[in-house]
Amino acid sequence: MLKLENFDALRLSIASPEMILSWSHGEVTKPETINYRTLKPERDGLFCEKIFGPTKDWECHCGKYKRYRYKGIICDKCGVEVTRAKVRRERMGHVKLASPVSHVWYFKGIPSRMGLLLDMSPRNLEKVLYFANYIVTSVDEKARGELLAKLDPNTDERVVALKERIESGDTVSRDDTAERITQREAQLAEELSALDEEQQRRLDTLRSSAADLDERIQETKGRKAPANFTLNDSVVTEVIAKKGTLLDEDLAQHVQQRAQEREQEIVDQVAQRRQETQDATGSEIAELRAEAEGSRAEKEFSARDELDNLREEIKRQRDELDSLTPRDLLTDTRYREYGEKFGKVFKAGIGAAAVRELLQKIDLAEEALRLREESKSTSGQRRQKAIKRLRVVEAFRKSSTSPAWMILDALPVIPPELRPMVQLDGGRFATSDLNDLYRRVINRNNRLKRLLELGAPEIIVRNEKRMLQEAVDALVDNGRRGRAITGTGNRKLKSLSDMLKGKQ
Repeated sequence: MLKLENFDALRLSIASPEMILSWSHGEVTKPETINYRTLKPERDGLFCEKIFGPTKDWECHCGKYKRYRYKGIICDKCGVEVTRAKVRRERMGHVKLASPVSHVWYFKGIPSRMGLLLDMSPRNLEKVLYFANYIVTSVDEKARGELLAKLDPNTDERVVALKERIESGDTVSRDDTAERITQREAQLAEELSALDEEQQRRLDTLRSSAADLDERIQETKGRKAPANFTLNDSVVTEVIAKKGTLLDEDLAQHVQQRAQEREQEIVDQVAQRRQETQDATGSEIAELRAEAEGSRAEKEFSARDELDNLREEIKRQRDELDSLTPRDLLTDTRYREYGEKFGKVFKAGIGAAAVRELLQKIDLAEEALRLREESKSTSGQRRQKAIKRLRVVEAFRKSSTSPAWMILDALPVIPPELRPMVQLDGGRFATSDLNDLYRRVINRNNRLKRLLELGAPEIIVRNEKRMLQEAVDALVDNGRRGRAITGTGNRKLKSLSDMLKGKQ
Protein backbone atom coordinates (compact mmCIF):
# COMPACT_ATOMS: atom_id res chain seq x y z
CA MET A 1 0.00 0.00 0.00
CA LEU A 2 1.33 3.43 -1.02
CA LYS A 3 2.28 5.68 1.95
CA LEU A 4 2.81 9.40 1.47
CA GLU A 5 3.66 11.16 4.71
CA ASN A 6 6.18 13.83 3.68
CA PHE A 7 5.52 15.90 0.58
CA ASP A 8 5.86 19.55 -0.42
CA ALA A 9 3.01 20.02 -2.86
CA LEU A 10 0.27 18.35 -4.89
CA ARG A 11 -0.54 19.04 -8.52
CA LEU A 12 -3.99 18.40 -9.94
CA SER A 13 -4.39 17.85 -13.68
CA ILE A 14 -6.72 16.11 -16.10
CA ALA A 15 -6.23 12.36 -16.34
CA SER A 16 -6.19 10.60 -19.69
CA PRO A 17 -8.78 7.84 -20.32
CA GLU A 18 -5.95 5.30 -20.20
CA MET A 19 -4.77 6.60 -16.81
CA ILE A 20 -8.31 6.41 -15.38
CA LEU A 21 -8.51 2.77 -16.48
CA SER A 22 -5.02 2.06 -15.07
CA TRP A 23 -6.16 3.29 -11.64
CA SER A 24 -9.19 1.02 -11.74
CA HIS A 25 -9.37 -2.51 -10.35
CA GLY A 26 -12.61 -3.31 -12.17
CA GLU A 27 -15.77 -1.96 -13.75
CA VAL A 28 -18.77 -1.12 -11.57
CA THR A 29 -21.85 -2.19 -13.53
CA LYS A 30 -24.56 -2.36 -10.84
CA PRO A 31 -25.98 0.46 -8.69
CA GLU A 32 -26.41 -1.77 -5.60
CA THR A 33 -24.25 -1.28 -2.50
CA ILE A 34 -24.75 -4.12 0.01
CA ASN A 35 -27.13 -7.04 0.42
CA TYR A 36 -29.40 -5.98 3.29
CA ARG A 37 -29.98 -9.60 4.35
CA THR A 38 -26.37 -10.79 4.49
CA LEU A 39 -24.88 -7.28 4.94
CA LYS A 40 -22.19 -8.21 2.40
CA PRO A 41 -21.27 -6.07 -0.63
CA GLU A 42 -23.07 -6.90 -3.88
CA ARG A 43 -20.88 -8.28 -6.68
CA ASP A 44 -20.03 -5.65 -9.39
CA GLY A 45 -21.76 -3.02 -7.23
CA LEU A 46 -20.48 0.14 -5.58
CA PHE A 47 -18.92 -1.81 -2.67
CA CYS A 48 -17.85 -4.93 -4.62
CA GLU A 49 -15.06 -6.83 -2.83
CA LYS A 50 -13.71 -8.22 -6.12
CA ILE A 51 -13.00 -4.66 -7.31
CA PHE A 52 -12.17 -2.79 -4.09
CA GLY A 53 -10.76 -5.54 -1.86
CA PRO A 54 -12.09 -7.60 1.09
CA THR A 55 -14.09 -6.10 3.94
CA LYS A 56 -12.22 -8.32 6.46
CA ASP A 57 -8.44 -8.73 6.70
CA TRP A 58 -7.12 -11.84 4.93
CA GLU A 59 -10.58 -13.20 4.07
CA CYS A 60 -12.31 -13.51 0.69
CA HIS A 61 -16.01 -12.84 0.08
CA CYS A 62 -17.18 -16.46 0.10
CA GLY A 63 -14.96 -17.51 3.05
CA LYS A 64 -13.02 -20.17 1.13
CA TYR A 65 -9.69 -18.52 2.00
CA LYS A 66 -9.06 -17.18 5.52
CA ARG A 67 -5.93 -16.24 7.45
CA TYR A 68 -2.65 -14.58 6.51
CA ARG A 69 -1.11 -17.67 4.91
CA TYR A 70 -3.29 -17.18 1.80
CA LYS A 71 -1.95 -13.65 1.25
CA GLY A 72 -2.12 -12.56 -2.42
CA ILE A 73 -4.28 -15.47 -3.57
CA ILE A 74 -7.30 -14.57 -5.71
CA CYS A 75 -10.25 -16.79 -4.84
CA ASP A 76 -11.31 -18.90 -7.83
CA LYS A 77 -14.91 -18.89 -6.58
CA CYS A 78 -15.64 -15.23 -5.73
CA GLY A 79 -12.66 -13.53 -7.42
CA VAL A 80 -11.63 -11.57 -4.30
CA GLU A 81 -7.92 -11.12 -3.49
CA VAL A 82 -6.88 -12.19 0.02
CA THR A 83 -5.26 -9.05 1.47
CA ARG A 84 -5.73 -6.33 4.09
CA ALA A 85 -9.14 -4.63 4.30
CA LYS A 86 -7.51 -1.18 4.30
CA VAL A 87 -6.88 -1.49 0.55
CA ARG A 88 -10.54 -0.43 0.30
CA ARG A 89 -9.25 3.07 1.15
CA GLU A 90 -7.10 3.25 -1.99
CA ARG A 91 -8.47 0.90 -4.65
CA MET A 92 -10.59 2.57 -7.29
CA GLY A 93 -13.07 1.29 -9.84
CA HIS A 94 -14.59 2.82 -12.95
CA VAL A 95 -17.86 3.12 -14.85
CA LYS A 96 -17.57 2.62 -18.62
CA LEU A 97 -19.89 5.30 -20.01
CA ALA A 98 -22.24 4.40 -22.88
CA SER A 99 -21.84 7.94 -24.22
CA PRO A 100 -19.01 10.47 -23.68
CA VAL A 101 -19.70 13.26 -21.17
CA SER A 102 -17.97 16.56 -20.49
CA HIS A 103 -16.20 17.44 -17.23
CA VAL A 104 -18.31 20.16 -15.61
CA TRP A 105 -15.29 21.93 -14.05
CA TYR A 106 -13.82 22.72 -17.47
CA PHE A 107 -17.13 23.58 -19.08
CA LYS A 108 -18.84 25.54 -16.28
CA GLY A 109 -15.77 27.01 -14.59
CA ILE A 110 -15.14 30.75 -14.76
CA PRO A 111 -13.76 31.32 -17.29
CA SER A 112 -14.89 28.25 -19.27
CA ARG A 113 -11.65 26.53 -20.34
CA MET A 114 -13.48 24.44 -22.89
CA GLY A 115 -15.19 27.52 -24.33
CA LEU A 116 -11.90 29.46 -24.53
CA LEU A 117 -10.12 26.61 -26.32
CA LEU A 118 -12.92 26.25 -28.88
CA ASP A 119 -13.49 30.03 -29.09
CA MET A 120 -17.17 29.49 -28.24
CA SER A 121 -19.42 31.20 -25.74
CA PRO A 122 -20.47 29.02 -22.76
CA ARG A 123 -24.11 29.48 -23.83
CA ASN A 124 -23.47 27.99 -27.30
CA LEU A 125 -21.29 25.24 -25.86
CA GLU A 126 -24.08 24.31 -23.45
CA LYS A 127 -26.54 23.98 -26.36
CA VAL A 128 -24.26 21.38 -27.96
CA LEU A 129 -23.34 19.46 -24.78
CA TYR A 130 -26.97 19.20 -23.65
CA PHE A 131 -28.34 18.13 -27.05
CA ALA A 132 -30.19 21.30 -28.07
CA ASN A 133 -28.11 22.11 -31.21
CA TYR A 134 -25.79 20.32 -33.62
CA ILE A 135 -22.28 21.64 -34.26
CA VAL A 136 -20.34 21.44 -37.53
CA THR A 137 -17.18 19.40 -36.85
CA SER A 138 -15.57 19.44 -40.31
CA VAL A 139 -16.04 20.80 -43.84
CA ASP A 140 -14.66 18.99 -46.92
CA GLU A 141 -13.25 21.84 -49.02
CA LYS A 142 -12.89 19.68 -52.14
CA ALA A 143 -16.53 18.56 -51.99
CA ARG A 144 -17.59 22.16 -51.29
CA GLY A 145 -15.72 23.38 -54.39
CA GLU A 146 -17.34 20.70 -56.57
CA LEU A 147 -20.82 21.53 -55.29
CA LEU A 148 -20.27 25.29 -55.72
CA ALA A 149 -19.30 24.64 -59.35
CA LYS A 150 -22.60 22.81 -59.87
CA LEU A 151 -24.62 25.51 -58.09
CA ASP A 152 -24.09 28.15 -60.82
CA PRO A 153 -27.14 30.37 -61.52
CA ASN A 154 -26.32 30.24 -65.26
CA THR A 155 -25.19 26.64 -65.82
CA ASP A 156 -27.33 24.72 -63.29
CA GLU A 157 -29.24 21.86 -64.97
CA ARG A 158 -32.63 23.09 -63.72
CA VAL A 159 -31.96 26.64 -64.99
CA VAL A 160 -30.83 25.42 -68.42
CA ALA A 161 -33.91 23.17 -68.80
CA LEU A 162 -36.28 26.01 -67.85
CA LYS A 163 -34.57 28.48 -70.21
CA GLU A 164 -34.92 26.00 -73.10
CA ARG A 165 -38.65 25.63 -72.36
CA ILE A 166 -39.14 29.42 -72.42
CA GLU A 167 -37.13 29.90 -75.63
CA SER A 168 -38.95 27.08 -77.47
CA GLY A 169 -42.34 28.40 -76.34
CA ASP A 170 -43.16 25.03 -74.81
CA THR A 171 -44.55 26.51 -71.63
CA VAL A 172 -47.94 24.78 -72.13
CA SER A 173 -48.14 21.04 -72.66
CA ARG A 174 -50.87 20.39 -75.27
CA ASP A 175 -50.68 16.61 -74.98
CA ASP A 176 -51.09 16.83 -71.25
CA THR A 177 -54.17 19.10 -71.58
CA ALA A 178 -55.84 16.83 -74.18
CA GLU A 179 -55.25 13.83 -71.93
CA ARG A 180 -56.79 15.65 -68.96
CA ILE A 181 -59.88 16.59 -71.05
CA THR A 182 -60.31 12.96 -72.17
CA GLN A 183 -60.00 11.79 -68.57
CA ARG A 184 -62.59 14.34 -67.40
CA GLU A 185 -65.08 13.33 -70.14
CA ALA A 186 -64.68 9.66 -69.21
CA GLN A 187 -65.20 10.60 -65.56
CA LEU A 188 -68.40 12.50 -66.53
CA ALA A 189 -69.79 9.45 -68.34
CA GLU A 190 -69.16 7.34 -65.22
CA GLU A 191 -70.87 9.92 -62.96
CA LEU A 192 -73.97 10.13 -65.24
CA SER A 193 -74.20 6.34 -65.40
CA ALA A 194 -74.01 6.18 -61.60
CA LEU A 195 -76.85 8.75 -61.34
CA ASP A 196 -79.03 6.68 -63.70
CA GLU A 197 -78.39 3.58 -61.63
CA GLU A 198 -79.21 5.45 -58.42
CA GLN A 199 -82.49 6.74 -59.92
CA GLN A 200 -83.55 3.24 -61.00
CA ARG A 201 -82.65 1.75 -57.62
CA ARG A 202 -84.63 4.38 -55.71
CA LEU A 203 -87.68 3.98 -58.00
CA ASP A 204 -87.62 0.17 -57.65
CA THR A 205 -87.33 0.44 -53.86
CA LEU A 206 -90.16 3.02 -53.71
CA ARG A 207 -92.53 0.92 -55.87
CA SER A 208 -91.80 -2.19 -53.84
CA SER A 209 -92.42 -0.24 -50.60
CA ALA A 210 -95.72 1.21 -51.94
CA ALA A 211 -96.96 -2.25 -53.05
CA ASP A 212 -96.07 -3.70 -49.67
CA LEU A 213 -97.93 -0.88 -47.87
CA ASP A 214 -101.01 -1.31 -50.06
CA GLU A 215 -101.07 -5.03 -49.38
CA ARG A 216 -100.81 -4.51 -45.60
CA ILE A 217 -103.62 -1.88 -45.68
CA GLN A 218 -105.92 -4.20 -47.66
CA GLU A 219 -105.25 -7.07 -45.25
CA THR A 220 -105.96 -5.00 -42.11
CA LYS A 221 -108.60 -2.60 -43.48
CA GLY A 222 -110.88 -1.25 -40.79
CA ARG A 223 -108.36 -1.73 -38.02
CA LYS A 224 -105.89 0.65 -36.45
CA ALA A 225 -102.25 0.62 -37.55
CA PRO A 226 -100.18 -1.50 -35.09
CA ALA A 227 -97.05 0.57 -35.89
CA ASN A 228 -95.90 3.45 -38.10
CA PHE A 229 -96.47 2.75 -41.82
CA THR A 230 -93.57 4.16 -43.87
CA LEU A 231 -92.77 4.71 -47.54
CA ASN A 232 -89.07 4.12 -48.32
CA ASP A 233 -86.92 4.74 -51.42
CA SER A 234 -83.53 3.65 -49.88
CA VAL A 235 -82.60 7.33 -49.34
CA VAL A 236 -85.66 8.98 -47.77
CA THR A 237 -88.10 7.28 -45.38
CA GLU A 238 -91.50 9.01 -45.01
CA VAL A 239 -94.15 8.15 -42.37
CA ILE A 240 -97.52 7.68 -44.20
CA ALA A 241 -99.61 6.58 -41.23
CA LYS A 242 -98.70 6.81 -37.58
CA LYS A 243 -99.37 4.05 -35.10
CA GLY A 244 -103.09 3.98 -34.19
CA THR A 245 -104.30 5.52 -37.51
CA LEU A 246 -107.46 3.89 -38.97
CA LEU A 247 -106.61 1.81 -42.06
CA ASP A 248 -109.19 2.43 -44.83
CA GLU A 249 -109.54 2.92 -48.59
CA ASP A 250 -108.69 6.63 -48.34
CA LEU A 251 -105.31 5.73 -46.86
CA ALA A 252 -104.67 3.22 -49.65
CA GLN A 253 -105.41 5.92 -52.26
CA HIS A 254 -103.17 8.36 -50.38
CA VAL A 255 -100.32 5.82 -50.51
CA GLN A 256 -100.67 5.45 -54.30
CA GLN A 257 -100.86 9.21 -54.80
CA ARG A 258 -97.85 9.86 -52.54
CA ALA A 259 -95.84 7.13 -54.30
CA GLN A 260 -96.47 8.81 -57.69
CA GLU A 261 -95.44 12.21 -56.27
CA ARG A 262 -92.26 10.72 -54.81
CA GLU A 263 -91.40 9.06 -58.13
CA GLN A 264 -91.63 12.43 -59.85
CA GLU A 265 -89.51 14.05 -57.11
CA ILE A 266 -86.80 11.41 -57.56
CA VAL A 267 -86.78 11.87 -61.35
CA ASP A 268 -86.59 15.67 -60.93
CA GLN A 269 -83.79 15.47 -58.33
CA VAL A 270 -81.65 13.17 -60.48
CA ALA A 271 -82.28 15.30 -63.58
CA GLN A 272 -81.13 18.41 -61.67
CA ARG A 273 -77.99 16.64 -60.44
CA ARG A 274 -77.25 15.41 -63.99
CA GLN A 275 -77.50 18.97 -65.25
CA GLU A 276 -75.27 20.33 -62.46
CA THR A 277 -72.66 17.62 -63.12
CA GLN A 278 -72.69 18.30 -66.87
CA ASP A 279 -72.43 22.07 -66.30
CA ALA A 280 -69.52 21.70 -63.86
CA THR A 281 -67.66 19.34 -66.18
CA GLY A 282 -68.32 21.62 -69.14
CA SER A 283 -66.81 24.54 -67.21
CA GLU A 284 -63.74 22.50 -66.25
CA ILE A 285 -63.18 21.37 -69.85
CA ALA A 286 -63.64 24.94 -71.10
CA GLU A 287 -61.04 26.14 -68.58
CA LEU A 288 -58.61 23.42 -69.66
CA ARG A 289 -59.06 24.36 -73.33
CA ALA A 290 -58.64 28.05 -72.55
CA GLU A 291 -55.49 27.23 -70.61
CA ALA A 292 -54.13 25.14 -73.49
CA GLU A 293 -55.10 27.55 -76.25
CA GLY A 294 -55.20 31.04 -74.77
CA SER A 295 -52.91 31.82 -71.87
CA ARG A 296 -49.49 31.21 -73.42
CA ALA A 297 -48.19 34.69 -72.49
CA GLU A 298 -49.29 34.22 -68.90
CA LYS A 299 -47.59 30.82 -68.78
CA GLU A 300 -44.39 32.26 -70.18
CA PHE A 301 -44.44 35.03 -67.56
CA SER A 302 -44.97 32.38 -64.88
CA ALA A 303 -42.05 30.35 -66.23
CA ARG A 304 -39.79 33.42 -66.19
CA ASP A 305 -40.89 34.12 -62.62
CA GLU A 306 -40.06 30.50 -61.75
CA LEU A 307 -36.63 30.97 -63.37
CA ASP A 308 -35.94 34.07 -61.26
CA ASN A 309 -37.00 32.24 -58.09
CA LEU A 310 -34.78 29.29 -59.00
CA ARG A 311 -31.77 31.57 -59.50
CA GLU A 312 -32.47 33.24 -56.13
CA GLU A 313 -32.68 29.83 -54.46
CA ILE A 314 -29.36 28.75 -56.03
CA LYS A 315 -27.72 32.02 -54.91
CA ARG A 316 -29.04 31.49 -51.36
CA GLN A 317 -27.70 27.91 -51.32
CA ARG A 318 -24.29 29.15 -52.53
CA ASP A 319 -24.19 31.76 -49.75
CA GLU A 320 -25.13 29.12 -47.14
CA LEU A 321 -22.50 26.71 -48.49
CA ASP A 322 -19.83 29.44 -48.64
CA SER A 323 -20.45 30.54 -45.05
CA LEU A 324 -20.48 26.99 -43.59
CA THR A 325 -17.53 26.64 -41.20
CA PRO A 326 -16.53 24.29 -38.36
CA ARG A 327 -18.13 25.20 -34.97
CA ASP A 328 -21.26 26.62 -36.62
CA LEU A 329 -24.39 25.71 -34.63
CA LEU A 330 -27.34 24.11 -36.45
CA THR A 331 -30.88 23.53 -35.20
CA ASP A 332 -32.51 20.14 -35.82
CA THR A 333 -34.45 21.53 -38.79
CA ARG A 334 -31.42 23.21 -40.35
CA TYR A 335 -29.25 20.13 -39.77
CA ARG A 336 -31.72 17.94 -41.70
CA GLU A 337 -32.10 20.60 -44.42
CA TYR A 338 -28.31 20.98 -44.84
CA GLY A 339 -27.92 17.20 -44.78
CA GLU A 340 -30.25 16.88 -47.77
CA LYS A 341 -28.62 19.75 -49.70
CA PHE A 342 -24.92 19.46 -48.78
CA GLY A 343 -24.70 15.94 -47.33
CA LYS A 344 -21.11 15.07 -48.33
CA VAL A 345 -19.70 18.56 -47.80
CA PHE A 346 -19.82 18.71 -43.99
CA LYS A 347 -20.03 16.60 -40.86
CA ALA A 348 -21.92 17.67 -37.76
CA GLY A 349 -22.50 16.09 -34.38
CA ILE A 350 -24.20 16.71 -31.07
CA GLY A 351 -23.28 16.22 -27.43
CA ALA A 352 -19.88 15.66 -25.82
CA ALA A 353 -18.74 13.33 -28.64
CA ALA A 354 -18.93 16.19 -31.17
CA VAL A 355 -17.09 18.58 -28.81
CA ARG A 356 -14.34 15.98 -28.27
CA GLU A 357 -13.90 15.66 -32.05
CA LEU A 358 -13.28 19.43 -32.24
CA LEU A 359 -10.91 19.37 -29.24
CA GLN A 360 -8.86 16.55 -30.80
CA LYS A 361 -8.26 18.68 -33.90
CA ILE A 362 -6.69 21.56 -31.93
CA ASP A 363 -2.92 21.87 -32.52
CA LEU A 364 -1.80 23.55 -29.29
CA ALA A 365 1.58 24.72 -30.64
CA GLU A 366 0.04 26.23 -33.77
CA GLU A 367 -2.80 27.79 -31.76
CA ALA A 368 -0.31 29.34 -29.31
CA LEU A 369 1.66 30.96 -32.17
CA ARG A 370 -1.50 32.31 -33.76
CA LEU A 371 -2.79 33.74 -30.47
CA ARG A 372 0.57 35.41 -29.72
CA GLU A 373 0.43 37.13 -33.09
CA GLU A 374 -3.18 38.16 -32.50
CA SER A 375 -2.41 39.58 -29.03
CA LYS A 376 0.37 41.71 -30.55
CA SER A 377 -1.52 42.91 -33.63
CA THR A 378 -4.91 43.71 -32.04
CA SER A 379 -6.14 45.90 -29.22
CA GLY A 380 -9.05 46.29 -26.83
CA GLN A 381 -11.42 43.38 -26.23
CA ARG A 382 -9.96 41.23 -29.01
CA ARG A 383 -6.50 41.47 -27.44
CA GLN A 384 -7.85 40.65 -23.97
CA LYS A 385 -9.68 37.61 -25.35
CA ALA A 386 -6.58 36.41 -27.24
CA ILE A 387 -4.50 36.68 -24.03
CA LYS A 388 -7.11 34.71 -22.05
CA ARG A 389 -7.16 31.97 -24.68
CA LEU A 390 -3.35 31.93 -24.86
CA ARG A 391 -3.09 31.35 -21.09
CA VAL A 392 -5.35 28.29 -21.35
CA VAL A 393 -3.50 26.92 -24.39
CA GLU A 394 -0.12 27.38 -22.66
CA ALA A 395 -1.45 25.71 -19.50
CA PHE A 396 -2.39 22.63 -21.54
CA ARG A 397 0.99 22.64 -23.32
CA LYS A 398 3.04 22.94 -20.11
CA SER A 399 1.07 20.20 -18.35
CA SER A 400 1.36 17.88 -21.40
CA THR A 401 -2.35 17.18 -21.29
CA SER A 402 -4.72 16.84 -24.22
CA PRO A 403 -7.81 19.09 -24.43
CA ALA A 404 -9.81 16.02 -25.49
CA TRP A 405 -9.34 14.61 -21.96
CA MET A 406 -11.93 17.13 -20.75
CA ILE A 407 -14.44 14.70 -22.27
CA LEU A 408 -14.80 11.51 -20.22
CA ASP A 409 -15.33 7.98 -21.56
CA ALA A 410 -14.77 6.29 -18.21
CA LEU A 411 -15.76 7.70 -14.84
CA PRO A 412 -13.51 6.92 -11.83
CA VAL A 413 -15.25 5.40 -8.81
CA ILE A 414 -13.46 6.44 -5.62
CA PRO A 415 -12.63 3.84 -2.91
CA PRO A 416 -15.64 2.72 -0.83
CA GLU A 417 -14.02 3.69 2.48
CA LEU A 418 -14.09 7.33 1.32
CA ARG A 419 -17.87 7.09 0.80
CA PRO A 420 -18.82 4.75 3.66
CA MET A 421 -22.09 3.09 4.58
CA VAL A 422 -22.72 2.73 8.33
CA GLN A 423 -25.39 0.66 10.08
CA LEU A 424 -27.37 2.57 12.72
CA ASP A 425 -29.41 1.35 15.67
CA GLY A 426 -32.68 -0.19 14.55
CA GLY A 427 -31.25 -1.76 11.40
CA ARG A 428 -31.18 1.41 9.32
CA PHE A 429 -28.16 2.57 7.32
CA ALA A 430 -26.49 5.94 6.89
CA THR A 431 -24.65 6.36 3.61
CA SER A 432 -22.50 8.97 1.92
CA ASP A 433 -24.27 11.20 -0.59
CA LEU A 434 -21.71 10.09 -3.17
CA ASN A 435 -23.26 6.63 -3.24
CA ASP A 436 -26.63 8.13 -4.23
CA LEU A 437 -24.98 10.25 -6.92
CA TYR A 438 -22.98 7.28 -8.28
CA ARG A 439 -26.18 5.21 -8.26
CA ARG A 440 -27.94 7.79 -10.47
CA VAL A 441 -25.05 7.71 -12.95
CA ILE A 442 -24.97 3.89 -13.13
CA ASN A 443 -28.76 3.58 -13.48
CA ARG A 444 -28.87 6.09 -16.32
CA ASN A 445 -25.80 4.58 -17.98
CA ASN A 446 -27.31 1.08 -17.90
CA ARG A 447 -30.62 2.38 -19.26
CA LEU A 448 -28.81 4.14 -22.12
CA LYS A 449 -26.91 0.93 -22.96
CA ARG A 450 -30.21 -0.98 -23.18
CA LEU A 451 -31.78 1.69 -25.41
CA LEU A 452 -28.77 1.61 -27.75
CA GLU A 453 -28.94 -2.20 -27.93
CA LEU A 454 -32.67 -2.06 -28.71
CA GLY A 455 -32.13 0.56 -31.43
CA ALA A 456 -34.47 3.08 -29.76
CA PRO A 457 -35.54 6.25 -31.65
CA GLU A 458 -32.91 9.00 -31.83
CA ILE A 459 -34.97 11.49 -29.78
CA ILE A 460 -35.24 9.03 -26.85
CA VAL A 461 -31.52 8.15 -26.99
CA ARG A 462 -30.55 11.84 -27.08
CA ASN A 463 -32.71 12.58 -24.05
CA GLU A 464 -31.12 9.69 -22.14
CA LYS A 465 -27.61 10.91 -23.08
CA ARG A 466 -28.51 14.39 -21.78
CA MET A 467 -29.74 12.86 -18.50
CA LEU A 468 -26.47 10.90 -18.18
CA GLN A 469 -24.50 14.14 -18.68
CA GLU A 470 -26.59 15.81 -15.95
CA ALA A 471 -26.05 12.87 -13.57
CA VAL A 472 -22.25 13.04 -14.04
CA ASP A 473 -22.36 16.84 -13.56
CA ALA A 474 -24.17 16.36 -10.24
CA LEU A 475 -21.65 13.73 -9.11
CA VAL A 476 -18.63 15.92 -9.90
CA ASP A 477 -20.07 19.26 -8.74
CA ASN A 478 -23.70 19.22 -7.64
CA GLY A 479 -25.49 22.49 -8.39
CA ARG A 480 -22.76 23.93 -10.65
CA ARG A 481 -25.18 23.73 -13.59
CA GLY A 482 -28.94 23.87 -13.12
CA ARG A 483 -30.86 22.78 -10.06
CA ALA A 484 -28.94 20.77 -7.46
CA ILE A 485 -29.92 17.15 -6.76
CA THR A 486 -31.47 16.90 -3.30
CA GLY A 487 -32.04 14.06 -0.85
CA THR A 488 -34.44 13.63 2.05
CA GLY A 489 -35.57 16.87 3.64
CA ASN A 490 -34.72 18.76 0.43
CA ARG A 491 -31.04 18.77 1.42
CA LYS A 492 -28.50 19.27 -1.36
CA LEU A 493 -26.38 16.12 -1.85
CA LYS A 494 -22.63 16.56 -1.36
CA SER A 495 -20.66 15.91 -4.55
CA LEU A 496 -16.97 15.11 -5.12
CA SER A 497 -16.20 18.85 -5.29
CA ASP A 498 -17.89 19.40 -1.92
CA MET A 499 -15.72 16.64 -0.42
CA LEU A 500 -12.56 18.48 -1.57
CA LYS A 501 -13.60 21.88 -0.20
CA GLY A 502 -11.75 22.99 2.91
CA LYS A 503 -8.95 20.40 2.57
CA GLN A 504 -5.49 21.77 3.41
